[in-house]
Amino acid sequence: MQIKIILSVLTLFSLVFLVPSDAFGELTVVQTQSKVKVAQQNWYHDSWEFRKNITLSLNTATGVDSDLIDFPVLISFTDTDLIQTNESQGRDFIFTQSDGLTELSHEIEKFDNTTGEVIVWVKLPTMSASSTTEMYIYYKGDTIGFNSADVWNDDYVVVWHLNQTSTGVSGEFKDSTSNGNDGKGGGGSDVGYDSGRIPHITDGQIGKGQDLKGPTQTSTADGNGDFIYINSLDGMPSRDFTIELWTGDITNVPSGGVVSQYNDLVSVCYDAGSTHGSYQNHISLWRAENVKMKIRGDFFVSTDNTSPASYADGHPVQDDNPASFTNWNHIVAVYNQKDADGTQGNSQLYINGVLVKDENRSGGLNRETQTDKLRMVLGGDIDAKGGNNCAKVNNELKGKVDEFRISSGLRTADYAAATYFNQGDPDTYTTVDVEETRIGMEKSDECYDCEAPKLAKVKIHITSNTSDEIIDENSPQISETRDYVWIFDQKTPYPIFDDYKTPIIADPGDEVEIILELTDNRTLERIADSGTYTNFLDRPNDMNLFYANNFDEYGKVSTTYYEWHQTGEDLFYDYAQTAEWSSADITIDESGELDNRICCNQDDLGGTFTISFKMKFLQPMQTTDVWVQATDRSGNFFKVALPLTLKVAGNEPLVFESKINQKVLGFYDESMLLDVVSDWTGSSQDVSELAEILGIPDEQLPPWVANLALWVAEDKLTMGDMIVSIEHLINN
Repeated sequence: MQIKIILSVLTLFSLVFLVPSDAFGELTVVQTQSKVKVAQQNWYHDSWEFRKNITLSLNTATGVDSDLIDFPVLISFTDTDLIQTNESQGRDFIFTQSDGLTELSHEIEKFDNTTGEVIVWVKLPTMSASSTTEMYIYYKGDTIGFNSADVWNDDYVVVWHLNQTSTGVSGEFKDSTSNGNDGKGGGGSDVGYDSGRIPHITDGQIGKGQDLKGPTQTSTADGNGDFIYINSLDGMPSRDFTIELWTGDITNVPSGGVVSQYNDLVSVCYDAGSTHGSYQNHISLWRAENVKMKIRGDFFVSTDNTSPASYADGHPVQDDNPASFTNWNHIVAVYNQKDADGTQGNSQLYINGVLVKDENRSGGLNRETQTDKLRMVLGGDIDAKGGNNCAKVNNELKGKVDEFRISSGLRTADYAAATYFNQGDPDTYTTVDVEETRIGMEKSDECYDCEAPKLAKVKIHITSNTSDEIIDENSPQISETRDYVWIFDQKTPYPIFDDYKTPIIADPGDEVEIILELTDNRTLERIADSGTYTNFLDRPNDMNLFYANNFDEYGKVSTTYYEWHQTGEDLFYDYAQTAEWSSADITIDESGELDNRICCNQDDLGGTFTISFKMKFLQPMQTTDVWVQATDRSGNFFKVALPLTLKVAGNEPLVFESKINQKVLGFYDESMLLDVVSDWTGSSQDVSELAEILGIPDEQLPPWVANLALWVAEDKLTMGDMIVSIEHLINN
């Protein structure tokens, strides 16, 4: 069997040739100037419209001789095709292995949806040293997000990309691992915080980095130069670890300066009960002028420049890297400590992918390191003061840093070389192919799916006092079910509303269910995602940018929403953390006809796609719009505000209906009432104190009223609801 491949060249002529089918497996390719259409089973999911093949050729880099397992590879390129993505932050990107199906964990460091620039870290199960490694990037699909920690296996203690703007806020330099080792500019806690010592964002080796502008304090006093600090470095092993980072534009030691007092890189101290040199200098990566590695005051890679001859000039990183592709220097420092069983080996220092020092200067010493009470500085040396081992920072680095990591275990020469060439020269070792799109979805040359789903029906269902909140079923209950229904004409692209909006008021604890019935011009199986958005507020200053895309026409942002995605990666969020969500419930029925709609669609199917969103508000919420949306796999979507407003009542004056001889309770102090009911545990309580506060005789309050007060104490009922219930009781 043979497969025909047609290459169209500038649409002037075509070349047709035959190749054996096993050359491409199930792949059929029709290529034009810039796009490949792929008809095969190996497409990740038809919710994604495009993909590109990425080929890594790190197997050709000098020093990469063995496969690397769980290697976090940098994927960095600019491609205007990527601006077609459905999500401005690239949360619809998917990376897969070469089969096009097996998903790879990834972390987006940067995506610019105006230029198509992307900086991503992808975890490769195996990075081959004998052949190229291929993967795919899929885009213009469902919004799924990513989990940074999935890229960095348990060996990594801390990973800083250093692409943040420092303001001296705790946790501003995010750790991409699951250890939570976030850093802070200018120090804090043990070393004290100084706003004048925060670093400055700058162009880095990979995207953005940090500029530590000094000055350098060369005495034993506390310095004034910039640095980044962790007050609790968690996850460090007691033996064997590796430190790696990029440095650039370092100010050289001045003529006559004491080289040991300038440009220290990394320092870790142990906050013990007493001061000691082995505690304040617990782990050190010293001196950009001639890099040194120490543990507890002892050299593991020493200052001696002995044989071989390549060591004669030391190992500095204060000068520019002479490589053609970058002037930054890359350091991988491997600390090999004597094992508990007596095994010992050499420590290594790699600079720019090359082994520059391999020795066992102090490896014979049993230098186990602490695993708790560790403080760390990037860009200086920590020294003791008084009884505090971690009191001051001096010998500051005056230069730039980027991509800082610590990991447990001994990194190899292959790792050091692959990391250097991958991060230092990604253009040389990364090839991005032309855009591919899946064929077989289009049934003719005309647009296969050009219409968005339509909103056929909306139902709002409010349930008060659900069965799981009823304590005593023999007592009178405050229970209510309300339904609001709208049916829309399917002949228009969008539902048409008048200016009136139905006000809906719920109480804290009520269950609010929003049910949408949707139709589409193609099979309903192609509806890819749907969401409901409410609690629109002026965007809070500390709100994560991750949730900053859900704006209404007034520029307010939804702070409470649920998005269902066909992939199973639902997103739900509540900024105030006062709402509880249940999983969305989906029903697809294409067997029958629908009110207000003529059967059938272009796939000769009729019916509805019904999705139910259930939420329970635990606290009051101001009056707000409710928006809904739905998107199909072709990217067609609608997003509209429903003809209603939603409010969750509470903390406001009660309004009573005027009746002749109606008893209206006098003023009551809510805090006083709460003091009374807060310790109640059952229905056998004495209600006389409650009656006294409300100004009514004891006999007008039967014992079962204690149930209401108990529900108030348990936040299952508002104080206002309880008062209204008691008024109803004494007036009827």
